[in-house]
Amino acid sequence: MMSKKEKNFKWPKIGEQGHNVKVIKEKPLDSKFKDWGSLGRMSIAGYRIIEASEGPRIDKLETRRYMRVYRPYDVLYNHSYGRVSKFFEGLLEKKIYGTQCPRCGDKFLPPRAHCWRPECSLEETKWIELKPQGILHSYTILGFAAEAFLPQLPFVLGYVRIDGCNTLIALRVAMEEAGYALEDIECDTPVTIKFIDKPQGSVLDLYAVPSEKPKSRKTPEQKQRLKKQLEVIYSWVKEKYG
Repeated sequence: MMSKKEKNFKWPKIGEQGHNVKVIKEKPLDSKFKDWGSLGRMSIAGYRIIEASEGPRIDKLETRRYMRVYRPYDVLYNHSYGRVSKFFEGLLEKKIYGTQCPRCGDKFLPPRAHCWRPECSLEETKWIELKPQGILHSYTILGFAAEAFLPQLPFVLGYVRIDGCNTLIALRVAMEEAGYALEDIECDTPVTIKFIDKPQGSVLDLYAVPSEKPKSRKTPEQKQRLKKQLEVIYSWVKEKYG
């Protein structure tokens, strides 16, 4: 049960917790989330007593009694992107900003506020705009994912080197947008970096699309086996989400 102090708690407005804070641009918090962080608090909202099988092996199962509880818990995160905020602000404008060390010339995306080389002594990096082009360094085809991404399965998640950067960024690779099947995916494929229609200031605003046909390294047998594995996932997603 919430205390009187918790019930009367109000989230501070921007600027109330610091000095010299000036709001440049703002997307106001949706009013439906106003009390989001004070709901639930892990208090038990319901329970269920069940009987279920349990055991070390399928031929040694025993029926046991369990109690399940329901605990609603919601959190409203309020955090800053810190010294790499320009990258996320740039996404809102459909621009890709990375950083570069003025000493050694290394380029970083995801951006780094300071150079990683010991000889550069944590030199502060400078912001640069990057071209929306890159190379697929490595990849995996996801057959399972967090709940929010399940309806999109299967899809390619790859590490991409954008505009010659020294670091890689993880992005979804939209093979279908270029007219290729997932089993056609290969490392070292040139890609174009694109934005979703309405960027939110998240790395999920970006995705990659092959800019030329991947050079196949798989045997016909390997591609056929992969295709069959993907068909199982497609079937599961269609059955679950329609």
